[in-house]
Amino acid sequence: MTDLVATWTGWHANALRQALRMTNEEFAEHLDVSVRTVVYWRTQPEWVPRQGMQQILDVALQQAPELAQAQFRRLLAERDGIEPRGAAIASLSGDPASLTEWLTATSSSDEEIERIDRAVAALAEAHPLTPAPMLLTDARQLQTKIQRVLTGGRLRHRQERELLRVNGGVLAHMSLLLSDLNASRAADDYGNAALVYLREAAASEAIAWYVLAKNARWSHRYLIAADLASQGLRRGSSGPMTVQLACYEANASALAGNASRARAAMRHAEEQAAALPAAQVTASPWSFPPERMTIFRLSVTLNTGDPDGALLAASDVGPSWEPDGAHVPAAWAQIRIGAGIACLLKDEPDGAVEHVRPVLDLPPGLRIATVTGWLADLDRHLAVGRYAQVPVAAELRQQIRVFMTTARETQQGEEDGT
Repeated sequence: MTDLVATWTGWHANALRQALRMTNEEFAEHLDVSVRTVVYWRTQPEWVPRQGMQQILDVALQQAPELAQAQFRRLLAERDGIEPRGAAIASLSGDPASLTEWLTATSSSDEEIERIDRAVAALAEAHPLTPAPMLLTDARQLQTKIQRVLTGGRLRHRQERELLRVNGGVLAHMSLLLSDLNASRAADDYGNAALVYLREAAASEAIAWYVLAKNARWSHRYLIAADLASQGLRRGSSGPMTVQLACYEANASALAGNASRARAAMRHAEEQAAALPAAQVTASPWSFPPERMTIFRLSVTLNTGDPDGALLAASDVGPSWEPDGAHVPAAWAQIRIGAGIACLLKDEPDGAVEHVRPVLDLPPGLRIATVTGWLADLDRHLAVGRYAQVPVAAELRQQIRVFMTTARETQQGEEDGT
């Protein structure tokens, strides 16, 4: 039996929760109080609960298992500086089994962490065919759950590292989605948070560098995007992310007017892509299916003055998108628009219309920032003087405006509903 606490404070209550290895929710249920009360104890350590709650905490401590009472005494001793941490742990028992129990104690199971990891992976696989606002809502809910598990109880060191990695992954995915929704500042914030978590987990940082580079590119910060992608490559990226980062360095360099750097980076991307096992090519945004490679070939050739090379790159993609998964709709749309720009560079507006018109039927929920960004580039080419009196060009510009307006309205409506 442990001695009673003279006066319980928020700190003492939270220490008892820690000693019992309980999450906020479990401790609240154990005491029959609200979760908000338990959280308040953690954030207000000097707060003194009312008399009735003092008695409830007295009983909880008295009824706690002997090991939990010993853990509670250890926490008191650490706070008061009575003995060093190691001595407090050793005082739990004189045998090694107690030390092992301390090391392996956890408030979460490996199975729960594996389920969370699978849920994060499932979100990534759903990315190509799910509207970004809807997916962002799911990602936020999942990230909140991960953060609760990370901070709400006791984890084994291995479990903590794994959750830090998983949390870094979902934060990177949120950054990607925010970038698709033109929320570039928030996308940068989440991308940088992902980088911190992945680094703390000693995991690959590649996806964080990728989302930061992508957001910089679509914010027209081309040199910064190229440098961010290059940093990701230097950090030892491997597999599909090496291809993505090299492509982003190539694309951003071309947009910035550095053709030699763009071509060198694209050669590196092609070499890495050729070596990728087929099993690593999935629908996840962290994979790199052939259509994404085509988008970057298009961009680099267009921005280095090679419209014939761009049309050749786009030639494998047909005029229609089938919703059965044969193509990723956003990737298909970007390729068709890129081919349209190539036609304009060759003074072939009818060809541009032929390539782009099917894209204008893309469902509103799939009209993400990368698609509208390509269309904005196409519209700039259509606005030059030589197309001012061309009826098909004027008609296409009007259709693009309608497409863009619908995309903005859909995005705003979905954001208001979340």
